Amino acid sequence: RSLEVEPLHVCISRHLLNFGERSWLAEVRSGQARDLLPRLIEEVGERAAGLTFMDHRGTRFHDELHLFERLGLPAGSMDTICDNVLHPGAPVFLWEEARLSSNDGDGRCVGRSATVWSLPEFMAGGEGEIEDWMAFERYAPRPGRPGRSSGASARPAAAAPTARREAA
Repeated sequence: RSLEVEPLHVCISRHLLNFGERSWLAEVRSGQARDLLPRLIEEVGERAAGLTFMDHRGTRFHDELHLFERLGLPAGSMDTICDNVLHPGAPVFLWEEARLSSNDGDGRCVGRSATVWSLPEFMAGGEGEIEDWMAFERYAPRPGRPGRSSGASARPAAAAPTARREAA
């Protein structure tokens, strides 16, 4: 399922699904995540989200990830990809994810940690490229926040290696 705020994005996404004869595979909904996610949990159940791609104002990434957790949506190893991490920026998201990672004593990172890639901004225009960041992390429940269900596992998933450009 895709949650889109802009009506034009909804229209284009649905058109591309129809054009590719894949409309049976995906659904595009119009609205904000904070309004649509509670309905989604009723339809798909807990621990059903295996991939989250956030491509909007980065200042809300951490809030939406917290909402996913409160609703119990993340599967045990949900992958989260966030675009626009540098512009307009997601400092709280990066700070929280950097704090959640820890060392297991053997030099391996356990828990959650975001890997950040520097990429040129798409359609930036002009002669110079505008740098932006994209972040990836493998979900592991936060300590004391296993989701809605009391039986949810708090075992951390294997984390991707941490990039040097974490929380600035």
